[in-house]
Amino acid sequence: MKMKSNSTVSSIFVGRWTVRILFSLQACPHRHAELRRRLEGVSQRMLTKTLRNLQATGLIGRREIKSKVMGVEYSLTDLGRTFIRPLDSMCRWARENNKDVSVSVRLAETTRAR
Repeated sequence: MKMKSNSTVSSIFVGRWTVRILFSLQACPHRHAELRRRLEGVSQRMLTKTLRNLQATGLIGRREIKSKVMGVEYSLTDLGRTFIRPLDSMCRWARENNKDVSVSVRLAETTRAR
């Protein structure tokens, strides 16, 4: 039986900042600048791009804040909250199997290069 590729799953995991953003929003909502400070090394452009991607997948929500200073706040949606537990399990698996996975990836790259 041929399996269809799941473009939804692959679109969620685009970029290296996705997981860190989701875990940052787990505790409480954050403004764009707060997220940027928490995620050392992320560029303004990459943070915006990743936030838009996560919003498009329905994992985070964006809310305009109307106060003296206009702002935008990002938070996990109900769907995003349900995603944290399996994401945490995948991260734990990756940490525990990092060495084995790295070796497999290098082997596959070497084989493809031939």
